[in-house]
Amino acid sequence: MSLKKRLIITFLLLLILPFVMFAALTFISTQAFDDTYFGRMPEGMVQVSIMQAVTTLVLIITVTDLILVIWLYRSIIRPLNLLTIATNKIKDGDLDFTLPTEGDSTDELEQLCEDFEEMRIQLKKQIDTRLQYEQDTIELISNISHDLKTPLTAIKGYTEGILDGVADTPEKQKKYLRTIYTKAADMAVLVDELSFFSKIDTNIVPYNFQIINADDFFNDCVEEMSLDTEVKNVTLDYISKLKPGQRIIADLEQLRRVMNNLIGNSVKYMDKENGSIVILAEDNGDSVKISVQDNGSGIDEKDIPFIFDRFFRADSSRNSKKGGTGLGLAITKKIIEDHNGTISAKSFPGKGTSISFTLLKEESPNASLELGEIMDADYRKKPWSLSETPIKIKK
Repeated sequence: MSLKKRLIITFLLLLILPFVMFAALTFISTQAFDDTYFGRMPEGMVQVSIMQAVTTLVLIITVTDLILVIWLYRSIIRPLNLLTIATNKIKDGDLDFTLPTEGDSTDELEQLCEDFEEMRIQLKKQIDTRLQYEQDTIELISNISHDLKTPLTAIKGYTEGILDGVADTPEKQKKYLRTIYTKAADMAVLVDELSFFSKIDTNIVPYNFQIINADDFFNDCVEEMSLDTEVKNVTLDYISKLKPGQRIIADLEQLRRVMNNLIGNSVKYMDKENGSIVILAEDNGDSVKISVQDNGSGIDEKDIPFIFDRFFRADSSRNSKKGGTGLGLAITKKIIEDHNGTISAKSFPGKGTSISFTLLKEESPNASLELGEIMDADYRKKPWSLSETPIKIKK
């Protein structure tokens, strides 16, 4: 019941109830004693009867007021006391409590308690997110410091070798300079990855979604990256189970980044003399499922749920050969989700890993919305532009 209704009822009862009760008592008295009885009473007794009636009326009014005040007090003071306790807890930094509410109440104070509880929940989420962000930042700085220390030490050492004349032959100087260049390139990759992650995490990376031929794109990726993988004795193949000419919706630049991250990870953790990476494309209803499979070292089962988390690295040894910021798979997941797709991983330690993601088909219901927007209950709006004609990937 709303506070307004409670006040109106209280006001009406204060006006009506005492008179009703007094009238009832008067009627009962009149029935019990007729007029001849009152007429035979001495004048003093009549005055006493009047005084008793007045006293009874006062008592009735007092009791009525007391009951109504207690009713109002309980309906107003209880929520206020709860809010006072909750406010003091928040002031002391304690957000791990629950404010009891009745739910779906029309009482303004109860609704205020419900709103306060929702505010507490949102505030706790924001603080938890901020604390997690601060923890991630500390971890990121630690990771970056560690990963930059190794190439910086190498650059400093080889530079001193050149300055001190240790590299006293053209061959040695060339070797030292090549090492310096390689280490500087590694540092550039780390900085670039960190810079891109900060942009994509704050949703300021623009997407240019286009209709592309799936087979053409992934064949192009294989051709482009196979030279790098062959140098490390790893074969790269593409197997398609899609219908001929199947077209998908994707941002070319960001999808290439996804493939570079996944294939790069497979090469990085390859522990076989004859490594193999296979890109498998399959039909998945309204989407296309892409799996990047390798026969590398695999991932421990306990690490699988966390590999897409920011800054997570299953390689606890953090050796210089397999370093990195731990952002590659987090970036990959973010890009795929921004494509309205999903990503997952399966792995068998010692045998290999398969990471799969989905991309919308051209004819998917989610891809044929007005004004070219991908809108879904589980994802935020993502504006994208379609070219009038399908794009052919140059091979």
